[in-house]
Amino acid sequence: MHNKYALLLTLLVGCGLGVLIPITQPVQPGTAQAMIQKAERTLAPFELQSVNGQFDQHVLQEQWTIMMFGFTHCPDICPTALSRLAALETQLTALSVPRQPRYVFVSVDPRRDSVTALDTYVRHFSPSFIGVTGHPDQLKSLAQSTGAQFQVNNAPDNYLVAHSTMLFLLDPSATLQGRFDINQDLGELAVQLKRFLN
Repeated sequence: MHNKYALLLTLLVGCGLGVLIPITQPVQPGTAQAMIQKAERTLAPFELQSVNGQFDQHVLQEQWTIMMFGFTHCPDICPTALSRLAALETQLTALSVPRQPRYVFVSVDPRRDSVTALDTYVRHFSPSFIGVTGHPDQLKSLAQSTGAQFQVNNAPDNYLVAHSTMLFLLDPSATLQGRFDINQDLGELAVQLKRFLN
């Protein structure tokens, strides 16, 4: 009899706990927080320069592009972002993305960043990275098209440049499709980017 009550009590307590303690459902694929902000926008025509010559909206066609703005004298944000971008490139390779996006670093400091210096700088992070710059008016036009912002200090010598830290995702028609922060989990970011690229 004692055992019968003990069994009944155990069953009741178990049922009670089942009601009180919710069962945690596993996270379903595709429910992870979106790391890429969708932002569709057509780029205005622009003309910049790289070591390979003119770099404009036509060069951006037929391939996805990841673009960031910065400058080579940037003490921390740009080198950190470029290092993480190189790691993201490795992650996308590991996911067997059929064709890697083009990676473009736009210097908003043409006074100090020649195309040769830019090429040397970006290739330190990855041989596939492209450095471009140009006339300030052209840089402003491209920045406005993507939603990037920058402000060059007019000091004569060792000046800094304030600039956006977001990276911009352009589709093969040179249309802005999204923007993202590189300081996120690179594995999940690569998975979400692969969905865009496909």
